[in-house]
Amino acid sequence: MSVAFLIAIISVLGLILFLSEEYAQILAIDDIRNEYKKFLGLAFLAALFFCAERCLHFLMQQFKQNQNLKKMQKNLHTLTPEEKNYLIPYIKDQKNTQYIGLEDGVMAGLRSKNITYCPTVMGNIIEGFAFNLEPWAREYLEKNPHLLNSYADYPRN
Repeated sequence: MSVAFLIAIISVLGLILFLSEEYAQILAIDDIRNEYKKFLGLAFLAALFFCAERCLHFLMQQFKQNQNLKKMQKNLHTLTPEEKNYLIPYIKDQKNTQYIGLEDGVMAGLRSKNITYCPTVMGNIIEGFAFNLEPWAREYLEKNPHLLNSYADYPRN
């Protein structure tokens, strides 16, 4: 159930329960309110608690995502010179894709750290497979290019 729907239910039930007697008579809901007050109150509280739970769940998800992003960004501060060598073309040359063999251990390590990803399952032994930089990593490295200093200045296999 969406939060918007719950808010609509809470609003309607709140109006029925807490509207002054004068306005309740004008809207012709005073009889319904008096007859079903216990059930309306219970439904109001249930919807209110369920809405609060959904909001709390959303906030917890945001917190966990933030913590996860900070952890991944911290990984960028501890890259080896060889890993930095693989990431240089993405940032300095503005490359979107590099073709590297699936058996490459350094790229596999970057992939396991969620820094790069393989956008396709198609590739070959000669050219390799396509590897892209994760958007969060690109954004962070573009803001912090000093993290790629002291990279290994030798060609990759």
